[in-house]
Amino acid sequence: MESVLPQNVEVLRMYLEVLPCQQSSPVHPFTGYVLNLNITSKVHRDANDKDICLVIAISSNCEGGELCLMEPGLVLGLRNGDTIVFPSCNFTHFNQHYKGRRASLVFHSDKWLTGWLKDGNGWDGSIYIHRYTSTEAGL
Repeated sequence: MESVLPQNVEVLRMYLEVLPCQQSSPVHPFTGYVLNLNITSKVHRDANDKDICLVIAISSNCEGGELCLMEPGLVLGLRNGDTIVFPSCNFTHFNQHYKGRRASLVFHSDKWLTGWLKDGNGWDGSIYIHRYTSTEAGL
């Protein structure tokens, strides 16, 4: 992702640098993930996602289940291992009904981390919380 979407990765990396307790993210550069097992989603936008999400399709003997992105008018027949990155907060999306077994991994970051990045969600200066910067963490 860094070579294809360097500006997006840089924005997401800022959130990782201030995670509590100097934690790293196992889904770098994202801070969270969702594992969808055998679901068909309703039409939605992920209003609380920051910037972009990355979806990896996982399927076994599956027919259907296409990912539909409304605004660009795309219907994507993702096969096992196919990956897509898109702005889930701006694109209305869903997946169609399917037969077989299907899963997906969705990597995302929460837009509310902006408050943590800015001032620790109001905890800056507190004796109870210390937010580490990349310099303090030795990065």
